[in-house]
Amino acid sequence: MADTARTFSKGELIGAVVAALAVGFFIGSMFMELRQGSTMPGPAAMQQGQAPAGEAGGQMSAPPELMNQIRDLEIATAQKPGDQAAWVDLGNSYFDAHMPQKSIAAYEKAVAIGPVSADVWTDLGIMHRELAQTQKALESFDAALKLDPRHQNALFNKGVVQLHDAGDRAGAAATWERLLQVNPEAKNPDGKPVKALLDELKKG
Repeated sequence: MADTARTFSKGELIGAVVAALAVGFFIGSMFMELRQGSTMPGPAAMQQGQAPAGEAGGQMSAPPELMNQIRDLEIATAQKPGDQAAWVDLGNSYFDAHMPQKSIAAYEKAVAIGPVSADVWTDLGIMHRELAQTQKALESFDAALKLDPRHQNALFNKGVVQLHDAGDRAGAAATWERLLQVNPEAKNPDGKPVKALLDELKKG
């Protein structure tokens, strides 16, 4: 599953609803495939910068199958630290368990081994955003877009971070305009057209 899309099939637009615009936050690689049905809590369920359930106090609250998968992958990466695919899989599993710090560490191991896909960079950016690491999130989305300038999930998420976290309204508008050039029918997880979000943003 190395470099596989996380949903909107690894890349879906899954959603954290963003404050004033009720903007959803993509999970994984966008349009229409949620990474194997996984979902991430939005700001209402998890305050920005707050440790998710999987990392708070060292307690894990993931399904037993996912915890078993994590244990197996931890063993696999310990035995074969040069196995990039296993590190990506481990990062994905931590992602699904809402463990951003561990997910970031695993993805970074994969990046250190060699080039990774735009999907992986996008997921890394989402995990940085979960920890309120705005600049690192933007850098990760930019890395994804360097590989694939038409990567819809990276474009949507970058706009969310620019608007909601960096306070860069002009930058967010420009990013979403790029997204609409790629897919004029793009929608957020709640089904609201990105064009409508952009129009609201421009109205101020």
